[in-house]
Amino acid sequence: MNELFNKKYLIPVYSGTLAIESILKLLNLNKDDKVLISSTVCYSILEAILNSNLKPVIAIPKKGVTLSEEELKNILKQEDIKVFMAVHQYGYEQVIPKLKDIIVIEDISQSWNLIPSKYPIGKNSDYIITSLGKTKPLSNGIGGLIITDNDILKYFDYKKKECRLINHHLLEYYYDKPINYEKIINKANKKVAKQRKQALLLDKIFTNNKYIHKLSSTSIPSYHRYLVTADKKLEEFLTILNDCNIKYQKEYKIKLYEIPLIAKYNIKVIGNTKNNYILIELNNLKNIKLLQKRMEELKWIIN
Repeated sequence: MNELFNKKYLIPVYSGTLAIESILKLLNLNKDDKVLISSTVCYSILEAILNSNLKPVIAIPKKGVTLSEEELKNILKQEDIKVFMAVHQYGYEQVIPKLKDIIVIEDISQSWNLIPSKYPIGKNSDYIITSLGKTKPLSNGIGGLIITDNDILKYFDYKKKECRLINHHLLEYYYDKPINYEKIINKANKKVAKQRKQALLLDKIFTNNKYIHKLSSTSIPSYHRYLVTADKKLEEFLTILNDCNIKYQKEYKIKLYEIPLIAKYNIKVIGNTKNNYILIELNNLKNIKLLQKRMEELKWIIN
């Protein structure tokens, strides 16, 4: 598994969140050192940072759900960031340039088999983590993985039934049950291939659409969700999705940077862009073909 990313070590843990937290607690960081995250990441990542006595810095992307390379570099000039939590959110690429004196943890939980446009996965990151939870493309039902060149295996005590990190308390992290990696990889590859086929069709529908616009410019989609924005006709579009039996989600009603913890811990938030997008689930090609037909009938697609 680790050889897929040209890394030396693979460490199974009980969840993707615990993978992040175990790394943060092993980095020998000082209390309140800053960890940069996008405002669109899962709340559990924020929780892992706070549980590690570190200070999150939340950056709101100007467009979409990941930070552009220019945005990232500008933030790093302004802030004394020690760790960048680089999440390929919903399967959308988070560009990771070579960063000096900054630890990069790359989260691929929602982006199995992602084909990056610029930097290969793992090339500029110190740690790759993924969840193996039920809803993830690479799924074992339970668990998570740490993939790295750093020999952190020595910090795990294998003699205990539920291993803990040495010198830390209440961290029952190490997953000591067998994982059939070949089986879950094959299953994930098939699932992503189906999602990619659906995403490519959605690209055709929304690349030149009068009212609904895609958020990604990549030509090789590999999405956990497909994101679109609507200038007009939003309610009509949602009705069409319902008619076509296509599941979707509106963006979070409560933004990560609006939760009470932000004020409680005096967490810095950078940016104020208000992105309104719809997350289309990729689970039925037949229904997406029906959506394409409806878009053509309404003449929303510009030929």
